[in-house]
Amino acid sequence: MCEFTVYLNGHEESDIVARNVIKSRIKDGHISLMDSAGKSYRVENACITKVDSIMAELFLESVA
Repeated sequence: MCEFTVYLNGHEESDIVARNVIKSRIKDGHISLMDSAGKSYRVENACITKVDSIMAELFLESVA
């Protein structure tokens, strides 16, 4: 199973919003994430721009 590191608006350590993410879902106005421990994250006003399963990275971008 892939456990993704999720970045918002960049690719630096400071841009990480979640680690070990195993599930993501696009909902009305936000992205819902869940990590392997069952913790949920909510990223408001964002869209998924790139998924890299080889590097286990998921990239989000803020939308206005």
